[in-house]
Amino acid sequence: MRLPTSRLLLPFLLLALAAPSKLVADDLGMVNNMGDSPSPYLRLHDDDPVLWQAWEDATLELARESNRLLLVSVGYFSCHWCHVMQRESFKNEEIAARINTHFVPVKVDRELDAALDGRLMNFIHVTRGFGGWPLNVILTPDGYPLVATVYMTPDDFDGFLERVHGHWQEEGDQLRVVTREAARELAELERTRQAPVPDAGLDEMLDRMLNAKRGMADKMSGGFGNQSKFPQAAQLRVLVESMRLRDEPWVREFLTVTLDEMMHRGLRDHLGGGFYRYTEDPEWQVPHFEKMLYDNALLAELYLLAAEALDRDDYRAVGLETVEFMLERMATGRGDFVSSLSAVDDQDVEGGYYLWDKDEVRERVGEEAWAVVEPAWGFDTTPILEHGYLPVQARQPGDVANMLGLETAQVKALLEEARTRLLEARASRVLPVDDKVVVAWNGLTLSALARAAPHDETAARAGAALHERVMAAMWRDGELPRALDAEGVPVGEGELEDYTFVARGLADWASYTNDRDVWEQAAEVALAAWTYFHNEDGWRPTRVPVLPGSPRLVHLEDTPLPSTSATMHEITARILRHTENRELAERAERAERRVTRNLLESPFVHASQILYLHESQN
Repeated sequence: MRLPTSRLLLPFLLLALAAPSKLVADDLGMVNNMGDSPSPYLRLHDDDPVLWQAWEDATLELARESNRLLLVSVGYFSCHWCHVMQRESFKNEEIAARINTHFVPVKVDRELDAALDGRLMNFIHVTRGFGGWPLNVILTPDGYPLVATVYMTPDDFDGFLERVHGHWQEEGDQLRVVTREAARELAELERTRQAPVPDAGLDEMLDRMLNAKRGMADKMSGGFGNQSKFPQAAQLRVLVESMRLRDEPWVREFLTVTLDEMMHRGLRDHLGGGFYRYTEDPEWQVPHFEKMLYDNALLAELYLLAAEALDRDDYRAVGLETVEFMLERMATGRGDFVSSLSAVDDQDVEGGYYLWDKDEVRERVGEEAWAVVEPAWGFDTTPILEHGYLPVQARQPGDVANMLGLETAQVKALLEEARTRLLEARASRVLPVDDKVVVAWNGLTLSALARAAPHDETAARAGAALHERVMAAMWRDGELPRALDAEGVPVGEGELEDYTFVARGLADWASYTNDRDVWEQAAEVALAAWTYFHNEDGWRPTRVPVLPGSPRLVHLEDTPLPSTSATMHEITARILRHTENRELAERAERAERRVTRNLLESPFVHASQILYLHESQN
């Protein structure tokens, strides 16, 4: 299939030099309306000179009526480079004047508009081969993506905007045709990849998926790939569950290396618990310091599951510690949980909340503990971060005990005493919090609490409180919102992932409590998901398309979250073993369960779907 036309257009837009355009101030009467947003991220842009609009029908109508391109800028609260670009470009008066005069600027919180973010991210991946945040996409007035970029320096971004506007002024009619054709070709490409492959056996597909993972696996440091390392909990969970189906020694070895490295090195906060979003290096040493609720919920559940599969008590301890972190730092006090903790502290230092000066640590913990802390937590090396040391488990307590001629129990006690003192000191620091409550991620958290509850009474009580909160504040009149704001007020319309992961959380909680009423609640939410988001052509992430021409898909990919299509199939099957919801059974029965080209061509990102299809066959 020919590549979309937009790929041919892109170099022309980005590299051609347009004559400078004279700014004639006309802001269409727009005002920056971010101040009243329920999103803390969007409220940060309230005092930008850019006249940011919300992603809504009125904004799209304004673009059509004025024949202006839309500048859609997507980011999120705990994104470091989003804040850098705001400071450098969106608070720059000259750049803001260009944006306000030539574009309809739209600011989007990707956590509230996940489906829109997904479509725009797919566009930049297809047209440019990379992605990330901040994601800045130019759309035609009709809503078709034209060109996209990520972070740029102010000069580069200003030049980019000038060139795009110049081409729109000179060739707008042609660009309308090109973008519509590109969108049509992208949709057709996606539909073609959904075509069935009749002769593909599910045993073969499972082998393909495992081989794809083995090919991506870093055997030395764990994880996938050889650049920045994301935990990819969904992919690791598939490997844990595949151990029931395949006796592959490499899977056990790889999981052990990966889980060990993630919990011992820089991805994990060794003082306060919890995991950062990713590390910038392949050895898990230099974290990107934001902490996301979904990462910690998925990783807590993963470590608890792996503890059973691999017979590792220390994995269970890490899983329970991660749950404890969520309860201490991410709980709202109303039963639900906030979305993230910022990577940047109140002094605008990335990681500043977590980093230490060696002399300060020595003074705070005392000389006896310092003798242990220095080798155990890596303070006897040169710091690899600009603003100080990040405590990691550089040596095991037993090794430190042997070095110093101490008992291991004595070393552990001194380390715990030092940890307590440093946490007391860290409590005086300030770390910004994104206090909106994302419904999907709270569903994932309910699953994690259900997994932890048999081992921890506090987790069991927290799970009961979250279950009550979901049913009282989120599930109303047969619908879910996308989020709750800081006051608990519903925000936006729930997306497929909200329904999917709430249904999953309820099913997991029902499994723990053995409560038939909770099973019935899970069935209601699952039926709503099938009703709102699925038909004979497949799944759509929102009730209506977020962009023109967006196709439905039979199988949805694993992202940092598990595949919503695979999860809905698996959860529905579980629910129907405990309830007699005929309508839910009929809808699930009509759904396609076929191997498609995209599973064959991209088994790594469809791991959850392939595992479900294989298990459902058997």
